[in-house]
Amino acid sequence: MDPLLIALFVLASLGGTALIAVAIRAGAKAKEAQRKMAAQNGWQFEFVPASGGKGSETLISDPAEGWTLTLYSRSGSSSGSSSGSGSSVRWSMHEDPGAAIPEGMAVLGPDIPEKTAAMADKMMGLMGGDIGRWLLDKMTGGLGEEAQGLRSVESDGPGHLMASPGAETALDDVRFAPELNNARAGKNEAQQPLVMRGSFGLRVRVGYLLRKPEEIEAFIALGRALSDTAKG
Repeated sequence: MDPLLIALFVLASLGGTALIAVAIRAGAKAKEAQRKMAAQNGWQFEFVPASGGKGSETLISDPAEGWTLTLYSRSGSSSGSSSGSGSSVRWSMHEDPGAAIPEGMAVLGPDIPEKTAAMADKMMGLMGGDIGRWLLDKMTGGLGEEAQGLRSVESDGPGHLMASPGAETALDDVRFAPELNNARAGKNEAQQPLVMRGSFGLRVRVGYLLRKPEEIEAFIALGRALSDTAKG
């Protein structure tokens, strides 16, 4: 092989290794900043590395108040994933079990057109088996079984509301919370928080990874405010 090509391959390899090293250092620095932020607020911090096809989890919690923030990240290169997908998965979710309701489930998402809502209802009615549970798991963060009874609720108010029978009013107060409206402002549908309430409590979820300490603090403040509103 041409010595020049060999040299180029070596340099390319070294460059890739350097980029990986930079990414690792940046990730460690971000985690340290998050850990420091949690300590300053009196919160617990735990990082669970990726393993066995499952992504990494950063857990920030307040045992006294009962809530937990989960930052989940799985890269597309993860192997052995039970989902069978090579795509990257990243999300952030605040959960407060103290805002649970006895039964049923309600989900509040961004506003969507009427035709889209009708199509969503039709799909929810048709979905079943493993594929249906998988799609609902993706939307709700692992609640496929509980979410299968969801249907659109016709009511006035911001956002699109879906609920199972008996849980139609579970998010009435949260729906009009100024903190939620502020969190939606200036963001497209994919960036807006999804709010869920059921026997698991109240969950506030976004489909991306929060990284900066100030972003995490703001999201925790949103979750706490909405939980307080739900509890009345």
